[in-house]
Amino acid sequence: MLSLFCTSMARGGQFSDSVKVYNAGINGNNTVNLLARIDRDVLRRNPELVVLMVGTNDMLHTDKSLGMEQYEKNYQELISCLKKKADLVLMTIPPVYAPYLVQRKPQFKGDLKAPQARVDSANMVIRRLAAKNNCKLVDLNTILTACGGANTDKESLFQNEANMGIADGVHPTANGYKVIAAAVYETIKDCKPGVKSVVCFGDSITKGYRMQGEGKTEGDSYPAVLQRMLNQHL
Repeated sequence: MLSLFCTSMARGGQFSDSVKVYNAGINGNNTVNLLARIDRDVLRRNPELVVLMVGTNDMLHTDKSLGMEQYEKNYQELISCLKKKADLVLMTIPPVYAPYLVQRKPQFKGDLKAPQARVDSANMVIRRLAAKNNCKLVDLNTILTACGGANTDKESLFQNEANMGIADGVHPTANGYKVIAAAVYETIKDCKPGVKSVVCFGDSITKGYRMQGEGKTEGDSYPAVLQRMLNQHL
């Protein structure tokens, strides 16, 4: 699966050398935080396209987790605000490695099924809202699960003790970000091939936690890889 997406990254496309991608990811953000900064970090840039991924902290953060009803309400508000100004691509949130999470998240009380169940519930909301609002959807969870999901292997697309020296299980590796960028690239190529400006809006997964160039569009985060792809510099 990884080789399939990496092959797609090398193909020529219909994009010019002037596509600008903005990395609007911030560590620890949930839907409440995104709503609070949507004008400053997204709308003032007048993007043609916004790629939205949010929900990991709404589901898993010890202090910022929300009930499903509030999460859906906030997510719909984000969609409504963004669609007034730009085209919108939604992404489901990635799978997680539950044993790491239950070690450091007291709210799960050692229940290994609980973290992924929360992620799955959020993704049901995202898929439903994508259909309801006629938004393009990148089913990132399905893609990354097909690539092996989050596990403890050194080759995992998620940060773990074997590849990054950290019991993370939530944030992608550099190779994981290549897969994400390729999936977004293929969607943009299909739905908006002449795009000139893209804002990637989200939390630490968008920001590129622990990656080279974290929070920027140079380095290994998915917005950085996406910008290179759109400008055909890979």
